Amino acid sequence: YYIHGRAVHGHADSDMKEMTNALKREEDNLVSKRGLGPDSDQQTFDMVIPILLRTNYNRVTMPLRARDIRAGGGGVQGDTDKQITAYHHINKLFASYIDHSLDDIDYTVGEKLFMEQFLDMEIREAPVGKGMLYPDDGQSFESVLYYGNEWLLFIWDVILLSTIDYWSGSFVLSAAVAWVFNEVFLSKFSSWRCQRNVATKALIDDRFLL
Repeated sequence: YYIHGRAVHGHADSDMKEMTNALKREEDNLVSKRGLGPDSDQQTFDMVIPILLRTNYNRVTMPLRARDIRAGGGGVQGDTDKQITAYHHINKLFASYIDHSLDDIDYTVGEKLFMEQFLDMEIREAPVGKGMLYPDDGQSFESVLYYGNEWLLFIWDVILLSTIDYWSGSFVLSAAVAWVFNEVFLSKFSSWRCQRNVATKALIDDRFLL
């Protein structure tokens, strides 16, 4: 996934007063759009990385991963400078890729085919050195927050479904109630409550929270 987070106000390091004024300028259309395109607000994308970009990424990170393996996975003391240098190169590589500044690597922005959306996979094969960015209006990148917790979520769904089915005697009714409970209570209410909690305790305007 790619989230286009480039600041449209010149710099991103500012206090709450400056950020509030910046939002007011955006509401009055006094600054450029936040999106990746010249006149777009689209900031979230599904990303298909070209092989050449991945090759360059591996060339930069492979020495660090090899040293880490030789050290038993605990990292190598004294390699901080090399890690910082690698981070700088990777950051510059991806920034140049997004800005269309690389000679042999580029990308295009387009919509997924119907079957690609239905199957949630890419069917078309991108040309060598060519990547694809697909607009993601549903913010699918949030799914990575559940990585590592799939088994716990599955157990919760099974217990909830079984409990409702035991008391109601109707599998269809229990499935419907479980779905409504997960979608309305767990997803919507929990998201709203967490946003309020973060905004209140961190003194952050909730407009800055996704």
